[in-house]
Amino acid sequence: MAEWLELSDIGRILIILIISGFMPFTAVSFLTVMLKRKKKEFRKALTEMDISTSRSVEDTYSVSRFFLPVVFVTLICIVAISFFIYSHDLSADMKDNLLLTGAFFGEGRSDLMYQSMAVLSMAFLGGFLWSAQNIIRRMVAYDLSPNVYYSAGIRIILASVVALVLSFIIGEGSSQSIVSFRSSLGAISFLTGMFPERVLTYIINLYKRFVSPDELNEQVLSLYKIEGISLSHRERFGEIGIDNAQNLATASLTKLLIETPYGARQLLDWIGQAKLVCYAKENIDNLRQVGIRTVFDLIKVRQTRERLMEISEAVGINTPMLQVIHDQVVNDKGIQSLYKFHFGVDSPEKDTEDAIKNSADAENMPLELDPQP
Repeated sequence: MAEWLELSDIGRILIILIISGFMPFTAVSFLTVMLKRKKKEFRKALTEMDISTSRSVEDTYSVSRFFLPVVFVTLICIVAISFFIYSHDLSADMKDNLLLTGAFFGEGRSDLMYQSMAVLSMAFLGGFLWSAQNIIRRMVAYDLSPNVYYSAGIRIILASVVALVLSFIIGEGSSQSIVSFRSSLGAISFLTGMFPERVLTYIINLYKRFVSPDELNEQVLSLYKIEGISLSHRERFGEIGIDNAQNLATASLTKLLIETPYGARQLLDWIGQAKLVCYAKENIDNLRQVGIRTVFDLIKVRQTRERLMEISEAVGINTPMLQVIHDQVVNDKGIQSLYKFHFGVDSPEKDTEDAIKNSADAENMPLELDPQP
């Protein structure tokens, strides 16, 4: 019997090491194998657009920048999986706990404490599996930045707290209400671990009278106003501090090339749309009706006043307003630079290995790109 218990303890420790070791293993794999391809793609994009920049891939993807976030999420995984595996031992001596009973603290609700422990465990599993899937996907796409590990750790913590709060909301009231939902709380908690933001949004909507949303950022300047941006794209931009169209319109192209997995063509199209959204705001849908999707569409042909009047009449926009938007766009030096780069990435002769090899001539490239709106 003693030997079986010893093997059982070894097995538990192995499970803890395997699960928590996933995070440092993926970081080491990316830095030693995948990073070379990221550097090559970045040099290719700069060559296509004739951009000279002091930025480098190593500024973001260095061993020193990975160290703290990987340690952070690894420690969280060790604590969480240990709690999960040794939950039976912990529950034996557990007393009334404010975290596990919430508003019922002091009532000696052992059933609620056990329920909360199950909720936390399932939320951790959901958060860990989603984060592991995301890390693998990002590693294969050569997009595994250090912030991913911070996000994974915060996601696991957020998922656990949100699942616990939701379990209190679902089960608030009588003890019979709590027991009746136990069969579904495991699945709900696991899904909360997978999608904590959506569940948090649900909770916020329940108490929305206490929340004052920023309607300009949520509607007029939402990233969803940009064609081609999905929920996953929005979440990806959110990792680097881009939460709305104005943030994207003023972002550095070279920084986005390094810190996101998206190509130069896609980023230029999105930035061009974001800038037009910032200028046109509520009128953006009207401009798209006549094929004006980005600021580049406004400057491809120098519009005359008569032409602008025709467009304004066709889409129902005030002519002086459209004239102001047009003048602001064509006089914006940052947009002019982006317009040149836009032609560069669309040029087929640039997309060759010879162009990549000639990237050593970067000193003669004309512009340092950090465009302002």
